[in-house]
Amino acid sequence: MSMIINASNNAYERQSHRRYLENWNGDGWIPVPPELEAKAVEYCPYCELVIEDGRLVDIVPTERPPEPEPVVEPTETERLRADIDFLAAMTGVQL
Repeated sequence: MSMIINASNNAYERQSHRRYLENWNGDGWIPVPPELEAKAVEYCPYCELVIEDGRLVDIVPTERPPEPEPVVEPTETERLRADIDFLAAMTGVQL
């Protein structure tokens, strides 16, 4: 597996069908050493890249934003009422 990471937004790309030792996306991307690929997959984009002399030497996790609140599903009564309202609107019936 070959991987590169974008130094500005911590997005990564992988190539599983061939191996690149260099950067294939141009400026702003850095090759990820094989020993850091697991960290990149686990932490990106919530991480800080440790870059020394233009080379990625470590990936440090940062705090992830909180998970969004779960969406409350409508009750069966609410779903039935929505169905009735829809059918009434489609058939021109006034409720």
